[in-house]
Amino acid sequence: MAPRTDKEIILAQVEKILASGVLGRSRFYSALLKFLAECSERAHTPKGIEIAAEVFSRGDNFDPSQDSMVRVYAHNLRQKLVQYYADQGADEPDQISIPKGEYRIALGGELELPRSAESRASSLGGFRLMLIVAVSLVAGVGLDRMLTSNAGKPNAAYQGVAQSALWAPVTDNEVPVTIVVGDYFIFGELDGIGNVGRLVREFSINSSRDLDEHFLLEPEDADRYINLDLTYLPSSIAFAMRDLMGVLMAAEKEVRVVSMSNLDSSMIRESHIVYVGFLSGLGMLSDFVFSGSELTVGDTFDELVHISTGDSFVSEAGMPSGQRSYRDYGLFSTLPAPGGNQFVFIAGTRDEGLMQTAQAVSDAAMVEKSVDAVMSDGEVPSAYELLYEVAGHGRTNLDAMIVHAARLGGEPISIGQLIP
Repeated sequence: MAPRTDKEIILAQVEKILASGVLGRSRFYSALLKFLAECSERAHTPKGIEIAAEVFSRGDNFDPSQDSMVRVYAHNLRQKLVQYYADQGADEPDQISIPKGEYRIALGGELELPRSAESRASSLGGFRLMLIVAVSLVAGVGLDRMLTSNAGKPNAAYQGVAQSALWAPVTDNEVPVTIVVGDYFIFGELDGIGNVGRLVREFSINSSRDLDEHFLLEPEDADRYINLDLTYLPSSIAFAMRDLMGVLMAAEKEVRVVSMSNLDSSMIRESHIVYVGFLSGLGMLSDFVFSGSELTVGDTFDELVHISTGDSFVSEAGMPSGQRSYRDYGLFSTLPAPGGNQFVFIAGTRDEGLMQTAQAVSDAAMVEKSVDAVMSDGEVPSAYELLYEVAGHGRTNLDAMIVHAARLGGEPISIGQLIP
């Protein structure tokens, strides 16, 4: 068999890198790598202005001397290739690189990692392992309790809740359920020698795309931060899922679970949506949840304010008061959507609020009180909201009472309101 040509080797490596997931969810890195591969087939080295037009759809007015977008993406793509060959592609006999200061793919080239890059690869692996273990422990506790409490025949109490007026719009039909968990995007901050010194969470950066856009605005941060393609979940979500899965299993619903960062319009059109997480994790759903609400977010996501009365509901969880007893809050909101599906939001200001709200809407006695709070003329509206005040003690949720109940407009929303 004839030996492969350099062009064939480069294309084979590009396909492996694209399939590895190392480029993250941003389409621009994949598009740039594919474009450079196409150029290598033609033995062509493109200019920055050509890349801007072909990859980023920039017009003739693009000025590479004023706009660093192409340089930033090429720099980050070069880092991702180094990361790939330090990890998943470590055993590859043929490796490709993007030479510094050039927009082309080279066979071989920077095969020896600089010391800082080696350390970075080791550091990334350590962080990934640490996070996987932590998430597994958190999820393991929740899943273990979930499976134990719901093993075998569905619990009779959960069956009653599943048939209640509160859950009927979700359970009394064949539409599947998508549980959306409120995750948080995190990225790494590099120290002086290229190691990941710490993990960073910024509320304005909620995805790989957001981080890429940040690099365009602040190109000097491209050498300071690195996309680890990681998110994290609050531990309370695992415990909230235990109760919710009990209800949905009792109703024999088809259920899938996705993170907020992976929610797309097809899921919204094809299934009921049940959000589980913090108020601060609502992401693109936040404006919709509060657009018809009598409540609004206060100065922080730890505070809700009644628009008409001005009453504030401020979480005391995590406050440096020294008190072990405190108040937290959880919001339950349900609204109709097009196609006969329903949106349900179970959101806490902090852990205790989320866990107790999930428990409240899964407990037969509390569900009855909740339904009574919004019932009018013997009917339960299709859209309403409930705010629960939760008594907490030492990071344990003890009890909940309804402090706000309101009927909302029952008109179905449009998908365009949720997915731009």
